[in-house]
Amino acid sequence: KSITAEGQSYLNAQMNRLMPGQIDLRWTIATFSGLRASGNAPCLSPGSTYRGDFIVSAADEVHGLINCAGIESPGLSSAPAIALRVCDILRDQGVSLKQKREWNPIRKRRPVPRKLEMDDRKELIRKDPRYGRIVCRCEEITEGEIVAEIHAPIPALTYDAIKRRTWCGTGRCQGGFDITRVTEILARETGMAVESISKKGVGSEYIFGRTKQTGGCECSDAGM
Repeated sequence: KSITAEGQSYLNAQMNRLMPGQIDLRWTIATFSGLRASGNAPCLSPGSTYRGDFIVSAADEVHGLINCAGIESPGLSSAPAIALRVCDILRDQGVSLKQKREWNPIRKRRPVPRKLEMDDRKELIRKDPRYGRIVCRCEEITEGEIVAEIHAPIPALTYDAIKRRTWCGTGRCQGGFDITRVTEILARETGMAVESISKKGVGSEYIFGRTKQTGGCECSDAGM
């Protein structure tokens, strides 16, 4: 969905109410609009036209599919309770759930060089020189951080996935400097063809083909 001039003006006015004189819109890098799905379940209260939120229930058409929708704003706070509710629903469906006693819920924080003291940063680079190679100049994101996310338990395999994990490409140039470098790193680390590397999945590939090639065939020398 596209953002409109009217919508932007409204947001600007509201921001200035919250933070008068503190936001200089001349420094705006990019704008976007987001959609938040609202619940449309019938309200259980007689006579109410309110469409219910927090739709957490089993889908009738697909066994094992649990809908968790209409959560809107309090999603982070309610996530643990929703997870427990989903477990109850699965048990009611006869699914055998076995708790992983060895599971560690604490994820070890990966290093962020730009936030380290200089001595700690030097030690990190000594252990892994990739943390000393800046890929995104605006946000000072290193090759080591990108590689770590590519090989994470849930791997980041597109440019936007890397962007969300590391903040790479969110600065003033909006990826103009680092896109080619991130593409090369993704291809190298995953073994994928560089033409397969995408912004956000199939259909958003950056590279069509190699120069002077069409459909994988060499073009003639007659000006092609």
